[in-house]
Amino acid sequence: MEGPFHVSEISSRITKISPGAYILSRDGKVVHYVGRSDTDIALRITNSIGEGSGYQYFWFEYSSSPMQAYYLECEWYHKFAPTDNTNHPAVPPGTSWRCPVQGCPWS
Repeated sequence: MEGPFHVSEISSRITKISPGAYILSRDGKVVHYVGRSDTDIALRITNSIGEGSGYQYFWFEYSSSPMQAYYLECEWYHKFAPTDNTNHPAVPPGTSWRCPVQGCPWS
């Protein structure tokens, strides 16, 4: 995982179009939101911070596939318990993937 970076650095830090997982924070210390993109992580982060949420910092990790991005999002969701995520990460439509975290009802 790379970061934290200020949101003004998205285009200079995320240099390829790729699936991936990310963390958003208002202060660069507390994990407020965990998300993923199955196709373009930079675009997804940009859309997430544009929703008036006050996010100022991000961490990210590229993934080799949408499945890997989903698994990473699940792991971070359980590890950091982000305050702004009201639901467990969603499984992409058309897949039957399960959460990789043991003990999770979605596993």
